Amino acid sequence: MEKFANFMDKWMVPLADFMNKNKYISCIRDAFTIMMPIIIAGSFALLFNIYICGSNGLAGISGFEWLSNYSGMFSTVNYACINGMALWTTLIVGYLLGNKNGQKPLVTMILAGCCFLTLLNPESIASNLGASSLFLSFFASILSITLFSALMKNEKIKIKLPSSVPPMISNSFNALIPACITIFAFGIAAGVLYGSTGIYLNDIIYTVIQKPFSSIIGSQLGVSLIVIFTQLLWWCGIHGTFALNPIVKPVRAAALAANIAAVGASLMPEEAYTTAFMHLFCNLGGGGIVISLALAILAFSKKKEEKQICKISMVPLICGISEPVVFGLPIMLNTTYLIPFVLAPLVTTNIGFFAIKSGFLIPNYVESVAGLPMFIQQFIAYNGQISALVLVAVNIIVAFLIYAPFVIMANKKNENEVEEDA
Repeated sequence: MEKFANFMDKWMVPLADFMNKNKYISCIRDAFTIMMPIIIAGSFALLFNIYICGSNGLAGISGFEWLSNYSGMFSTVNYACINGMALWTTLIVGYLLGNKNGQKPLVTMILAGCCFLTLLNPESIASNLGASSLFLSFFASILSITLFSALMKNEKIKIKLPSSVPPMISNSFNALIPACITIFAFGIAAGVLYGSTGIYLNDIIYTVIQKPFSSIIGSQLGVSLIVIFTQLLWWCGIHGTFALNPIVKPVRAAALAANIAAVGASLMPEEAYTTAFMHLFCNLGGGGIVISLALAILAFSKKKEEKQICKISMVPLICGISEPVVFGLPIMLNTTYLIPFVLAPLVTTNIGFFAIKSGFLIPNYVESVAGLPMFIQQFIAYNGQISALVLVAVNIIVAFLIYAPFVIMANKKNENEVEEDA
């Protein structure tokens, strides 16, 4: 166990530290955090459209047919929030990265958006602003702001105006040539690529990078590995979910957008790995399904201090906040609970894939709202499916059965230590 802890300290901790401190990765992660209210609004707009203006909702009831005339009220909100996801992400990353590079963030935000748009097919821009262009938005915003920031360091290409000119105008002229070079560089690159191959860059990145990457990360094996790495980082004292968000958040956002598009086209949603899936199967009641550990401790533990911690932590656990238990017991570097801490969410995650593949649970198309109490959170996110409520209970019970033997073993270990001390 000591060798394992040393291995984690040597390899996993530095990797997680790099993910947290790298300015490009942190900008992508923060962009999706900022985007969360927009994604939630867009997914709820689709839900309202179905249940209020749809033929299977209120509009399908005699006397309420007039509601169908107002479907556009929700569909436009859904389009603006979900179908513009890549554009909004580009603007946010451009703003954040420009700020980190010491540039005027509003200038870099608009610049990143212009460079992103120059890479798209001009005849179908409106259909390429959504999740299919997410990875292109990362590349466009990072490369454009990096190039612009490098050019801004060259004083020879800046237009300098007299000090009597207002600062806003002076700053605009300072950035004029670097901005023009950056935008034209992207435009020329896109034009040469299309002129040589007849293909636009967003199609290449989606086909070669984004789709395979999302398929791997969103697969049953990929999600299982993500769960294992997340729990090991938690065990080392690092917020595993936060550390891996730059990798998995774009995949979950694209999966939700694909499900929303499918439902909007009257098709069945197929993408399993969304934020709602994570909240139901990967970290229900906190990372490691530790609400089940808390219940097992309350049922079997003979340590009063552990029971007290679990009692105090129960309300946060119901809302998916696991830190009081993880750092209070602690689970961190606790060899007794390492195996169930990794095994419990791994088992429930695979239960989730089995439930979806068997048709027991339909993938969600409403964004899950973090912090809502369990049962309520999953019921809303999974479109009011009773099966989601059943699976909440199943996951808690399964994880409880995994944790219980280790709690009992911890009791025996503690009794042996007390006897040895005596």
